[in-house]
This record gives sequence, C-alpha cells and structure tokens, in this order.
Amino acid sequence: MITLPERLWGQHLEPMRSSAAQGGGTDSSQDKGPVMRPAVQKKRHLIKVLLIHPPVCVVCLLLLSGCALMGVNSEPQLPSDLPATWAAEVEMDQLPIAAHLLDLVDENQLRELVQEALANNPDLNATALRLKAAGFMLSEPRSRLLPQVNAGFSRGRDNQQVNAKTGKKATANSHRLTFGVGWEIDLWGKLADEYAASNYAVLAKKHDYQHARDALAVHVIQAWIEQVAVRRSLAISAERVTVLQRIETVLVERFKDGIGKLDELSTARSRTEIARADQSSQEADWFRAVRELEILLGRYPRGELLAGRQLPAVAPPPVGIPAATLLNRPDIQAALARVASARNLSRAAQKALLPQLRFSGQLFKTAASLGDINGATTYWSMLGSLFQPLFEGGRLIDASKARRTEAEAALMELHTIVLRALKEVEDAFDQERRLTTQALALEVAVKESQKSSRYYEERYRQGLDTIQSLLIAKEQEMAVRMRWNAVLAERLNNRIDLALGLGIGEPLRMPSGASAS
Repeated sequence: MITLPERLWGQHLEPMRSSAAQGGGTDSSQDKGPVMRPAVQKKRHLIKVLLIHPPVCVVCLLLLSGCALMGVNSEPQLPSDLPATWAAEVEMDQLPIAAHLLDLVDENQLRELVQEALANNPDLNATALRLKAAGFMLSEPRSRLLPQVNAGFSRGRDNQQVNAKTGKKATANSHRLTFGVGWEIDLWGKLADEYAASNYAVLAKKHDYQHARDALAVHVIQAWIEQVAVRRSLAISAERVTVLQRIETVLVERFKDGIGKLDELSTARSRTEIARADQSSQEADWFRAVRELEILLGRYPRGELLAGRQLPAVAPPPVGIPAATLLNRPDIQAALARVASARNLSRAAQKALLPQLRFSGQLFKTAASLGDINGATTYWSMLGSLFQPLFEGGRLIDASKARRTEAEAALMELHTIVLRALKEVEDAFDQERRLTTQALALEVAVKESQKSSRYYEERYRQGLDTIQSLLIAKEQEMAVRMRWNAVLAERLNNRIDLALGLGIGEPLRMPSGASAS
C-alpha cells in the first residue's frame, strides 16, 4: 500500500517532470520554473497542513499502519507434499467415502452394544459436556463486538448542603437513576479475530469429541472381538483337558492290566495338570475382557455379559487417496482448527498495538426522593476517545511475538499429526497383508495337525507307537488352533484400526446445547 505522503509527492512532482521534458521548445529567458496548476497547489497545501499539524500526521500514519495489518486470513491447509498414493499396494475405491464404522461389522448384537456405549459411557459424556460448556462460552468474545448497555440505581445521604436561613449544614437525600451505553469500535478487526479464534477453538473441541466417539466405538468392537477370541481359546483349552483326561484314563487301565508303564502315566498326568492351569488362566483373561467391555458400556463390571462363540465378520474398509483420507480424520480437522485459532489470536495480538476507538454515553436523573425521579430533569453525557498504547514495557510486543510463535508451534503439531496418521495407515496395510498370510498358513496347519493327531491316536491304539508321540501330536494340534484363533482376532482388530486410520467412524450426534458452536 502506498502511503499518503508518497502518493501526494508523486502527483506533485509529475507536472515538474513534464515541464522538464518539454524544456527544449520553450524560451529560457521566460522560464521562471514550473507553472503550478490549482489542483497541485491544493495538494501542496494539504501536505503543509500535515507537516504543520503533527497530531494529524500521527493519526494518518496510525491509520495507514493499521491498514497494513488488514489482510485476508487464509484457512490452514494440509502440507502440499502429501503423496498421491499409498506406499502399500492397495486397491482404492471411488470417492467420496460414505461408509460408517458399524457398516463394516456384520453382528447385530455388537452394533447395539456400540450404540449403548456411545449413549452411556461416562468419559464420552464428560467430553460432550465440556464441548457444550465451550459452546456457551462463545458468548463472551461475541459480546465484545456489540455495545454494552447497563442500568443502575444509587441512593445517597450527605450533609454538604447549607441551609440558607440558618446557615447550618443540612442533611439531604439523593436518588440517582442511570442508563449507560459503551461500545468499542472494532476498527482493525481485533475483536473479530478473537471471536474467530474462539470459534475455531470450539470447532477443534467438536472434532475432538468426534474422535473420542470413534475411538470408543473402536474400543467396544475390539473388546468384543477380544472376549470372543478368549472364549474360543478357553473352549480349545477345555477340549485339550478332556482329551488329556481321556488319555490318562486309558493309561490307568493299561497300567492295571499290566501292559502300561508308570512313566507314561506320570507324563500324561503332568500334561493334564498343566492344561488345567492354562485353562484357569484363560478363564481369568475371559472375565477380565468381559469386565473391560462392561466398563466401556457404562455398566457395573459383573463379568456376566454373554456373547457368541463366533468371531464377527469385519469387511476391509474402503481406501481413498492420502489427502482425502486425512481430511476425513477428526484429529486432523481438530489440528487444522487449532492452527486457525492460533493464527487469529496472533493477528489480534498484533492489532492490539493499534489505536482503539471507544464511545460511551449516559442518561441519568437525580431527585431528592424516589417518587420525584419520574419528573426530574434528564441529563445526558457522551464521550468518544481514541486510545493509542505508547509504552507498555514491551508487554504488547512480547505478547504479539508469543502468539506468533504459538501459531508456528500449532502448525508444527499439525505436521506431526499428519505424519503419525500416515504411519498408522501404512502400518495397518502391512499388518493386513502379514496377518492374512499367517491366517491362510495356519488354516492349512490346523488341518494337517488334526490329520497327524488322528494318525498317532490310531497307531497308539494298535500298539505301534508310544504315548509320547500321541501327546506331542495332540499338543501341537491344540497349539496351532490357539494360534490360528489369535491371528484371526488380531486381523479383525487391525481392520478396525485401519478403518479408524482412514477416517471412517460413526456419524456425530451433537449433545443438546453444543450446537451453539
């Protein structure tokens, strides 16, 4: 922006340059200098006024310096160097992504539990109430943009008046009714920036609430998967104990018939007791998983929640390009809102160095008694003030620098969250490939171990092999089935994590009153 003196001097010197350029065709004897036109003389007079009246010049300079801070406040954006595709080889569906988290899960009881948790979880409800309170607090920065209106009433008693007849001080009552208006004109948009910063701060809390909802839904689904997986493992352990007890019974009968060996019986009993200990440990894990799920649901942790024995079906989530994926994530949106809030606070701190224009007015009536106020004379007063901070010990300048530094820090935090989000998605892709490979391999291993177990059991019955071979085959079958069950559960949990990383969550239903944001 060109300042006022530069523009005036530029226009004032233009006729002189034109005259000098035409000097070759004029009579030097009659050249007494450039001829001043009336418009140029008026402009020179204006410059003299500015130079003669320093306060006027100072006000103009302050106004122009304030205009220099009035710019377009751009919205924060994601880093421009985001990759066009994921490093992992995945098939990307067409955008936009419309699926919700529960659309990926084929289990009606689990969907009902997720909705119950979203309604009753104490931590989520506390977050919702904080968001509601933040929405109510927006009225404070918004109110500073509007005139402040107040009314007052005062009653006094003094002895400052003198009685004209006696010459002595007389006691008098006074009643005063006032009505006042005050307003700070937002010349530079400082108050508007502060209000915008508060709006963005509430918006960040709203996205945090959405992220908390999605995380709670994920925790409920994963807790359900965990307790189902533990219950399936518990069933395998019970089957293992039953098989070992049956083998132990056969050995006892063989020992009684004199064809068995004592070391075989001892080995079988040892394996049976170890299996019972493992079963007890898994029972404790199952009750612990059930209680964890009940806490998420907001229930008393009785450990009585019953679930099926089959793992739910979880479909792979739809995948979009990295930029679209990041914009679907509530934590990224919250970080963007915090950057915008910090930038607005930085601009407001800069504008605090500029002049402030305030207006105030007051109407009042004064009477000796309360009944006479209605007929008393109405007085009024008005005041307009222009306030310019000159010396604050560096407080305003340091505050501006601090706000600018905080805005830079918020931008760095955004970049950190973006990188972490990209890592979460890439890790989930790698996990999906690895766990799928393991699940297929273990499925084959389970079938082969079952064949091996049946083979050695038949050989033992025919007396062609020892009890140790049969026990080893049975132990291997149970161990492979346990591991296969754990890998299947881990893959389902990873798909839920992948959905959360891709920004697929539950639709937000705002708590009552939070819509003020």
